[in-house]
Amino acid sequence: MAERLMHYYSYIYDEKGLTGKMMLAQKTKIPSVKAAILVDSPEHIALFKKLVTELTGKPAPDF
Repeated sequence: MAERLMHYYSYIYDEKGLTGKMMLAQKTKIPSVKAAILVDSPEHIALFKKLVTELTGKPAPDF
């Protein structure tokens, strides 16, 4: 399961609210419902970290 990806969704929601969560889904092309069932692949994690950093303006945490 994509436990780490869901942590990034929770983090972006805490930082930027629903708008941030929607922007993350849009940019990754992976909605949170789909992220919940995906495997935490290194590619997905790297993409989420990059975009969380971009959207928040600060380094993404390591989950």
